[in-house]
Amino acid sequence: MGDARLNRRLVRVAERLGAQPNASIPVACNGWAETQAAYRWLAHEAVTWERVLTPHWNCSVERMRGQPVVLCIQDSTE
Repeated sequence: MGDARLNRRLVRVAERLGAQPNASIPVACNGWAETQAAYRWLAHEAVTWERVLTPHWNCSVERMRGQPVVLCIQDSTE
């Protein structure tokens, strides 16, 4: 994210939502203060889905470079 505070908040929000993927943000967070912090992070102008996912994309590309064949399987069923 380019900012240590935003990075820490990203990790915290991801941990909370990852632990309870079906939960809403208020349910996943530990109380009102953390819920507010999550919503403030989401509303921050520097936070975009592209910036959040770019490190994941980069790491995925690096892992794929080391393999002779990479299958990119997609399941679009719901």
